[in-house]
Amino acid sequence: MVRPGILLYGVYPGTDVRKSITVEPAINWKSRVVYFKVIKPGHPVGYGSTWQTDHNVRAVTIPVGYGDGYFRKLSNRGEVLLNGNRYPVIGAVSMDQIVVNIENDSAFNSDEVILLGSDGKNSITCQEMAEWAETIPYEILTNINTRVPRLYKD
Repeated sequence: MVRPGILLYGVYPGTDVRKSITVEPAINWKSRVVYFKVIKPGHPVGYGSTWQTDHNVRAVTIPVGYGDGYFRKLSNRGEVLLNGNRYPVIGAVSMDQIVVNIENDSAFNSDEVILLGSDGKNSITCQEMAEWAETIPYEILTNINTRVPRLYKD
């Protein structure tokens, strides 16, 4: 008998498990840019004003939050992929949105954002996200809420 569990998703359950077989992640969690803004120095971001800058910063809003299963613990810790680059989540994760610092880069409404998975060049792994959220990969995957649409590929 074999109990593959989380390996069916191409994810090992933790760093303490010996990686005896090669697996490929079977999930990408994506969203899109819905807003672009320049944040000026001294203007805090998010509930609790937990992040602010000392220079002009370009930022985008992504419509995903703890209501979707994106952990609040990722506030000021998480990262996303946008246009092939890695960018930090800034401010508190809200129920329905996160803000991402793209510094001096550009982004447009509807640009694809990878929250978990790969864009072909870079990736954000489930283990990495679990470490940022101080949890385990199982919890990352099982926390993705049913209001997040699922698209299945053959």
